[in-house]
Amino acid sequence: MQLHFIDISIIVVYLVSMVAIGFLISKRASKNLDSYFLADRSFPWYILGVSNATGMFDITGTMWLVTLFFVYGVKSAWIPWVCRRLIRYF
Repeated sequence: MQLHFIDISIIVVYLVSMVAIGFLISKRASKNLDSYFLADRSFPWYILGVSNATGMFDITGTMWLVTLFFVYGVKSAWIPWVCRRLIRYF
C-alpha cells in the first residue's frame, strides 16, 4: 500500500487538529469535576442522557449489561440508572 502526499497530509491535519482541540477543551474541562463530567452544567438533561446511553453501546457496556442480566435477571435493566443516581449523592 502506498500513500500519496494528499493522504499523508489529510492524516497529519486530522491528528494535529485533534491534539489542538484536545488542548483547548482540556482547559475548560480541568476547572472542576462538574466541568469535566457535566460540561459545567450547561447542557440540557436530554443531551447528557443520550451521552450516557451512547457510552453503553460499546462492547464493555454490552458485556456489563449481559453479565448483570445473567446474575440478576430482568430486574437488572434498572441497575445502571439506580447506580448513577446513588453516585450522584456521594
